[in-house]
Amino acid sequence: MDLRPPHFQKRNSCELEDADILIDFSALAIWGFFFREGIMKKIFFTQLIIIFGLSFFGGGLSSTQAQNLEPSYFLRPPKEVAQDLFQKLFLLDPKDEDNYLRVGLAYFEKGQEKEAEEFLVQAQRANPKSYKIPLRIGIAYLKKGNEQKAEAMIQQAIRIKPKEENLYLEAGLAYLEKGQTAKAEGMFPKVYEYDPNDEENYLQVGIGYLKAGQSEKAPPLFEKAFKINPERYRSFIKVAIAYLEANQEQKAWEMFGRAVGVKPKEENTYLWMAMACLRKGQNSKAEELFAKAIQLDPGDEDNYLDLGEIYAERGQLQRAEELFGKAISIAPRKENVYLRVGLALLKASRTDKAEEHFSKVYQLDPKDEDNYVDIGLVYLEKGNLPKAAELFAKGLNLQPKKKKLFLRIGLAYLKRS
Repeated sequence: MDLRPPHFQKRNSCELEDADILIDFSALAIWGFFFREGIMKKIFFTQLIIIFGLSFFGGGLSSTQAQNLEPSYFLRPPKEVAQDLFQKLFLLDPKDEDNYLRVGLAYFEKGQEKEAEEFLVQAQRANPKSYKIPLRIGIAYLKKGNEQKAEAMIQQAIRIKPKEENLYLEAGLAYLEKGQTAKAEGMFPKVYEYDPNDEENYLQVGIGYLKAGQSEKAPPLFEKAFKINPERYRSFIKVAIAYLEANQEQKAWEMFGRAVGVKPKEENTYLWMAMACLRKGQNSKAEELFAKAIQLDPGDEDNYLDLGEIYAERGQLQRAEELFGKAISIAPRKENVYLRVGLALLKASRTDKAEEHFSKVYQLDPKDEDNYVDIGLVYLEKGNLPKAAELFAKGLNLQPKKKKLFLRIGLAYLKRS
């Protein structure tokens, strides 16, 4: 659970690490696993396509990428658009394992396991020493209910980096989510053994128990986290929100009080709890807490945006627009303010008003490719394909070598296919 407001959150990067050189044989194990699944012919064919593309087009961009893309490119069947964007992505960087992994997992979520496994093998080939690749594959299988393959991949990850506490934490939480408490509790002791002084580990496991309906196991873990770092207000507010989401109001407010006691003048304590209350439909309590946050820091436009976005999500647009107006009055020259307001209104189907704010975004920075893509993705989600296509073409033509754009748009079209 990321408690930071949206403007502080980063997109998942799936950062990958190396393991000891002794594990060079891990790639062979993964390959053997997928050979048994009968998909390697397509892998070799895909590799030949990439190698041919790199040699023919000078080691990077295809002729299509070198030229401007037309909106019509994005108006083809979504599956076809996604495949073409992924191919361009891999031509830009054929050795980035993170791209293969994210694309493979996206196909997996769509239930297209055969296609997924092709990309997952590519990820392993690109970085055979990364424990995160087999781990994420294993968790994906676990979510799909394929316990045998899940166990094989998770054990492969352990062989690659047997003393990595995050490996056991991720796997344990995944088992716990699936109701496999015994397996989860086989993982958690390793987390504490390999990093006994990281309070975040105890917090995450405790919150995992809360979500799994085993709340009696959470308090001792929370207290261990607090003992390790008693001055970290974020730990207390994180637990407060977890209790609130689990409908344990008394404990939630007890933890909130402890957070305030640690750092009484921290506006984020009040803001984050206000946001959690609003999501629970506790509007009056949310407004009370928000007033305190604003009293502590009246000049931060992001505070108004954070709460306004939640009101917009809940369809309470009058209050949302009041908050958005306040944010704009504080920072009238910040394009991100207009972007966030426009996106929130567009998601709430207030297209005309959203467009007014988008025009301001384009005026303040007409060459920011991410703005066009961000807006296009919401239009795509809302089903306005022509508008999305127009914006995607503008964004990619501004930065035809930016991998992240191809990945984000490709994943969005795959989701629609």
